[in-house]
Amino acid sequence: MNYPYCKATNPTEYSVVEGLGETAKDQKTLAKDIPCQAACPAKTDVPGYIEQIARGDLDAAYRINQECNVFPGVLGRICTRPCEDACRHHWTNTNGPVQICHLKRSSADHLSRPPTALPGWFPKTGKRIAVIGGGPAGLTAARELIRYGHAVTLFERRTTLGGMMLDGIPRFRLPLPTIKAEIALIVSSGIDVRTGECIDAARLTELEADYDAVVVATGTTLPRPLELDRPTASPPLPAGSIIPGLDFMKAYNDGQVTGLKGDVVVIGGGFTAVDCARSCARAAKRLLGDGGEVSIMYRRTEHHMAAELEELEEIRLENIQVRTLVTPLGLVTENGALSGVRFIRNKVQETASTGKPAILPIEGSEFVQPCHTLIVAIGQEQDRSLLPAGLTAGEGQKTNRPKIFFAGEFLTGSSDVIHAVAQGKAVASEIDRVLMGVERKKNHVTIEQMRHMGDGETGRQRAHDLQSPAPMPLTDIPGRARDNAEVEQGFTKEGIPVAATRCYLCHYKYSIDNDLCIHCDWCIEVAPRACIKKVSRLCTDADGFIQDYVETDVSAKATFIHIDSDACIRCGKCLRVCPVGAITMRKASLTPCLANPS
Repeated sequence: MNYPYCKATNPTEYSVVEGLGETAKDQKTLAKDIPCQAACPAKTDVPGYIEQIARGDLDAAYRINQECNVFPGVLGRICTRPCEDACRHHWTNTNGPVQICHLKRSSADHLSRPPTALPGWFPKTGKRIAVIGGGPAGLTAARELIRYGHAVTLFERRTTLGGMMLDGIPRFRLPLPTIKAEIALIVSSGIDVRTGECIDAARLTELEADYDAVVVATGTTLPRPLELDRPTASPPLPAGSIIPGLDFMKAYNDGQVTGLKGDVVVIGGGFTAVDCARSCARAAKRLLGDGGEVSIMYRRTEHHMAAELEELEEIRLENIQVRTLVTPLGLVTENGALSGVRFIRNKVQETASTGKPAILPIEGSEFVQPCHTLIVAIGQEQDRSLLPAGLTAGEGQKTNRPKIFFAGEFLTGSSDVIHAVAQGKAVASEIDRVLMGVERKKNHVTIEQMRHMGDGETGRQRAHDLQSPAPMPLTDIPGRARDNAEVEQGFTKEGIPVAATRCYLCHYKYSIDNDLCIHCDWCIEVAPRACIKKVSRLCTDADGFIQDYVETDVSAKATFIHIDSDACIRCGKCLRVCPVGAITMRKASLTPCLANPS
């Protein structure tokens, strides 16, 4: 008696073998395969630009970054690097993630020719948009809106553009020429810039009437207050004794802080607190150990500070003290001047929450930290005084008034530049959708069969896993005390390939056609890692996305041979050894698709 043979459906991780993937399954697979890009708020094509760097084309790498994250040279220095936290090297290699951020900077540092503004996506629409705020969110929104074909006027209260990039980040981390060059590139795309204009509620109402849309992207400019006990009947402290963190950073960057005497205490654990402390050490020349101390005092642990481990090491090299688990209570004065801050020690209270832990004061643990200048850097808030009465945030970046939108830190609260860029891109997309009545630009997944790379060679070798990360050249301590020298000097041309070739090039994908596969196991045997599995079952969600699999060592139970992209190092050995050509290499990338492009 003959029994019908039931053949398992040939599983595919993308909806198409080649072409444009437009389904949720495609987006989920891309996010799984390229975790660094998925983690980037601006969705930067990380393996795309690192591959160009590995090939020696740094101009092409810069262009990819310019398209995705707008400020390659800036973010290559000060990005918070969520991509590196997601890098697959974290769970497959002991040498840490690929130095994605430093490589981004390399593409900016070693350009062979000046970059040009990006072209528009659509012809002019006749729509006029006002953007209030010349920081990273406002500049990004303005650039993207220009590319949609809208006319943009950018209003900035200061005489220069840049926002927190200009005011809040010290020059030894982010040099002024880098900021100016990338802002000029954005402005050259055709933005009408009006500086020195302070927008209040009345003026915002006028802009609402005059323009088709208004973006409020003024950031967080008000320091969060800190209430401290003061000695009774004490006279007011001299000016400059207590300074908000942002005010200090702006004064420092403007060259108005030329010296600090006595002990300096910085309260806070965020980016601004760390930058203030490092700036104080330079202003007082205490990098070389001159009299007095610069101290960061933070209520939680170092683990919860904004600084990365490398920066914490640099902080200590720069003679800055870091004291954690302390909460300020009050001021101590002597002869009418500030002489100290009274603190109490804390302990961490274990909770089930995954957020920051609660802290509890330790009774009887009060102490006085000597202090002659106190810098309070515990965060900033939005200045909502420019909003007309009744104007409130709505869904997404909309408000309860159809022509007004919020973006950046004005909407989200204090954040960082890469999130501000993502906000600027998102609000531009939202405004275009509202004004044009249709979503004219969507991101789809392009699947490309790499026929010209038929042997599956990406240039990635198993030996690249054994490379140690390239060291970042640093200015020595005496050099840092002179002329606000940039600490991180950027990769040398010799160090760039070492860093770039560590990348797994996750945008390449090796797939097995199980209709052709003969289960010879040659691919499993040749793989340098356990990345190719015999599986009895693939577990998918409602969209058909493969979430997991059930592995088996028994050939009779092996329904499929499956390549686990998490473990694959893109060496191509499986493709080259397959006797029946069941394995192919494809390239997946996030691609903007335009409706009726110009």
